Amino acid sequence: MLSAMNPVRTHRLAMRQAGLTLVELMVALTLGLFLTLGLMLMMSDSSRTFKIQDDYARMQENAVASLRYVSESLRHAGFYGLVAETITLEPYGTIGAIGNDCGNTLTSGVPVFGYDAMTPATANAALPCIRTQNFKPGPILVTRLATGLAVPDPNNDGNFTDGMVAQAGYTNTLYVQTDANFGYVFRGGDFGNLVTSNLVKRFVTNRQFPVFPYQVHVYYVRPCSRPTGANATCQASDDSGRPVPTLVRQELDGTTMVERPLAEGVERVSFRYGVDTLPAPDGDGIADRFVADPLSISGDGWARVVSVRVTLLVRSPTVISGYDDSSKSYDLDGSGAADFTCTTELGTEPTACAFKRALFSQVIQVRNIAFRRGA
Repeated sequence: MLSAMNPVRTHRLAMRQAGLTLVELMVALTLGLFLTLGLMLMMSDSSRTFKIQDDYARMQENAVASLRYVSESLRHAGFYGLVAETITLEPYGTIGAIGNDCGNTLTSGVPVFGYDAMTPATANAALPCIRTQNFKPGPILVTRLATGLAVPDPNNDGNFTDGMVAQAGYTNTLYVQTDANFGYVFRGGDFGNLVTSNLVKRFVTNRQFPVFPYQVHVYYVRPCSRPTGANATCQASDDSGRPVPTLVRQELDGTTMVERPLAEGVERVSFRYGVDTLPAPDGDGIADRFVADPLSISGDGWARVVSVRVTLLVRSPTVISGYDDSSKSYDLDGSGAADFTCTTELGTEPTACAFKRALFSQVIQVRNIAFRRGA
């Protein structure tokens, strides 16, 4: 016969099976909600912090890339081959039929040239290769140079004609050949006429001076990153309806200037030219002052430019929720006055003040001019 169960044990089992009271359940749910809310806030803050850091890292990458492109052009500007001085290049032959290298910059006679405070209309008038729709008001920098690699001389006979013929598209590619004091820019197809006319540059041994491909770089800011309009022009619907300002460069492709994007998010750019104000031959090749227009120093001001201070205003790739940039102003040229505030852009871009921005600046030496002046 089974003995009766212990009453105390029976009561404890009953208590165990009773579960939570309503008050206990509500307290547990409240604590759980607070913990979940805290976890969600922590994740949201972490995600926001990561996005801001990622945007700033991309801003830095775009700025570094922009400064690298511009610095390479400036440091190479004025290299035309075996020249002893900064010389004036002269167009030869049918290059005149081509017109010019984006606005007849050959006539300026200097490797570095620029324009300040241009509008789309004035930019197109000065440099016809720039489309009005693809120019954001601001400055333009023009550099002229020869590429670092000379045309090969396959037979090593001092005649570069066969070397040019071996290159694809040489007929409509622009080249430069110089001696110590003078040089020509010509189409590859006209090189034979240079030789026949006895205008080709030669050493005393009758070997020809090296021939280099000629190049022109024109820097400015375009209103969009990926233009979809006619003839690749910017319009309001570009970049998913939110055009991204982009630093671009026009460069020679054969005999045609082609616009190539370099870095997104570059909203403004400033070029200030370091001028060696002392007259040659007493100049030391070191900038004595920085100006927007070297002609304000002297009539040969552009020939005295030995360095360029490049300043970029770069914005984040995307809008940052809750961020307001309206209280900030940006001085690009070092004058002490604001050159940019986002509030001035609100009429054309409602989210203009929701981007994070930063200034990046670098002074770049124009080596081929500075070294010749004594630096």
